[in-house]
Amino acid sequence: MSAQQAVSAVANALEKLVERNDIVAAATAAAEEGGGKEGGVAAFRGLRRPGISIEKYMERIHSYALCSPACFVVGFVYVDRAVHRRPDFLVGSLNVHRLMLTSVLVASKFFDVMAQSNAFYAKVGGVSNAELNNLELELLFLLDFNVNVSLQEFGSYVSYLEREMLAKLEGSRQIHSYV
Repeated sequence: MSAQQAVSAVANALEKLVERNDIVAAATAAAEEGGGKEGGVAAFRGLRRPGISIEKYMERIHSYALCSPACFVVGFVYVDRAVHRRPDFLVGSLNVHRLMLTSVLVASKFFDVMAQSNAFYAKVGGVSNAELNNLELELLFLLDFNVNVSLQEFGSYVSYLEREMLAKLEGSRQIHSYV
């Protein structure tokens, strides 16, 4: 899987997740009045939706940080693990950018030979270095410091992402054939 394919596949899967979760979040916020325990996951929430798409944001990270394409897949694994450990944590439009920035940073540190510094990632991601340091720590605790991804697990996520992209392409072809 090339870097562009990895970025597109992960962005596609995240966009679907965010779209669904934003609807769920709006419904539960209206029902609950904003209460509930969030713990460290609140650190990832921004005040408003960023003006850049998930895919463009991830392309930016890739083009400047030069991390391997595997880091985007592994970052997606980390997001999935975080959600499974904290089912009340909804990945939505207010947190997905910070969450992926942090996930790719951690993946890069663990898997790449030459990883960029937190200060560099912070600049690329549009957050302060102090904020990114905090986000990294929150993510590591959220993952219970389990950042290793086996080859088998990695392969299953790559297969899933490829199937999702294939489904997206098929849907796009069907829409174009009706026009």
